[in-house]
Amino acid sequence: MELLSCTGLPADGLISIPVDEELDRYRLLAYLQRVEARYREHKLYPHMDELRIRLEQLGQLRARKEELLAGMPRGITGLDLRSGEVLRAAVQDDELLRSIDAMISKAMPELHNALDRGAELREQLAGRIRFEPVGVLPLWTDEGYLLLHQGREARVYAYALSALGHRAGPLHRQILRTHYMTRYVLDFSCTYEHVKADLVKRCTDLPNPAVFAFTSDLSLPAIETFVPLAKQLVYEMIATRRT
Repeated sequence: MELLSCTGLPADGLISIPVDEELDRYRLLAYLQRVEARYREHKLYPHMDELRIRLEQLGQLRARKEELLAGMPRGITGLDLRSGEVLRAAVQDDELLRSIDAMISKAMPELHNALDRGAELREQLAGRIRFEPVGVLPLWTDEGYLLLHQGREARVYAYALSALGHRAGPLHRQILRTHYMTRYVLDFSCTYEHVKADLVKRCTDLPNPAVFAFTSDLSLPAIETFVPLAKQLVYEMIATRRT
């Protein structure tokens, strides 16, 4: 949702062009209230990613504004006799650019605060998750299965560590991808070990997969929180094993 003003500057959805300070302030507060409401529901994503994107957009907007000012013609005010450089007058912001800069200066700290609160909540929720390997952990842990256990249900996600782009590289340039496979109802006759054995039987391309079981004493939304945190924990475990 990118708008272009007559200045050529892209406007983030939180800032209108031309700038309406009261309306833009209302939009920002309404957006932050929605994020806080999701946090109270223990829903971290995609809201934390959205906050990062909005901060990047505002940073780019500020950079474009500075580039625009740098490219504006400036009158000659004199000559530096020592260096031989022509001295030019400082560029004066017009009202629109000053308004944009003021709104960015107000919005960025509040977006940063919301992102920081999300990061704190993410650490708190991750600390309430217990995870353990099911059976013997193989040497190869770059792919396998995640068992997310809540209540009597265990949702199974296949995971694989893959490179960002077309080439494999260091771990910090890789991402843990998951896709939902199936679910099991756990009881005395269907334990984690039974689930692992059934997955091996059904998916023969992984004869000895890494399987991790996750449980939490909190009820966590699967897509918005439980899956992302499980991925984070496994990613950190793989990084630790490689060091």
